[in-house]
Amino acid sequence: MADLKVKYLEDQLKRIGCNFRFWGRAELKELADILLPDEIVEHCVNGQYERGFAMLVATNQRVLLIDKKPMYLSLEDIRFDMISEIDYNHRMLNATVFICTLNKALSFTAYNHGRLRKLFHYVQTQVMEIRQHYQQQSKIWKEYAESLQAQRGGAPAMGAQLLVSDQPVGNETPAQISEPANVQNETVAVPQMQAPPLQFSSTAPIISAYTRLPVLSRQRRFLGSRAIYPRFGN
Repeated sequence: MADLKVKYLEDQLKRIGCNFRFWGRAELKELADILLPDEIVEHCVNGQYERGFAMLVATNQRVLLIDKKPMYLSLEDIRFDMISEIDYNHRMLNATVFICTLNKALSFTAYNHGRLRKLFHYVQTQVMEIRQHYQQQSKIWKEYAESLQAQRGGAPAMGAQLLVSDQPVGNETPAQISEPANVQNETVAVPQMQAPPLQFSSTAPIISAYTRLPVLSRQRRFLGSRAIYPRFGN
């Protein structure tokens, strides 16, 4: 199974003009294992980065850096939508590509100027297409949100939807039908109820339980052990 993957990968590399027989065979085998079933290699170049010799690969979905040494393996996966900046520097003997993302930066140097420059143009084109796609999507969603907000803002009230119609109602025409006032903002005057005047009734006199006559308000006088009460009659 591994030999079939390597054979299929070698066919892809031959299509783009790459044939690694000596340098990069270990990285080539690792690349065959990490490629997705529908992933196609577009550009590939050998070179150096901060940790030594490595292979830089650009597929139709991402950018891969493979560094395979005895008892050592380093893989870096950079998606096109993660790339914030990509630069290319050309010198007499070599060329360098700088790939920057939000959380890391990669500097890769190769002696094959042509392959590295083609890889740079391909990655730059993919990044620009993805950004344009996101801008179009955001513009479409923004227009949709504005149209939805306009529809909600210009829609009549719930009561007006029941009264306003294209057909006349009775003897009235639609122009004669007006929207009802906003009930929420309308202040309804509630008549205040006046309390009836209080009617005070005369207080009934206090009746004595012994004589059935009204008790006089005259103060009793006590003389020793005998109390003198007011006398009625004679």
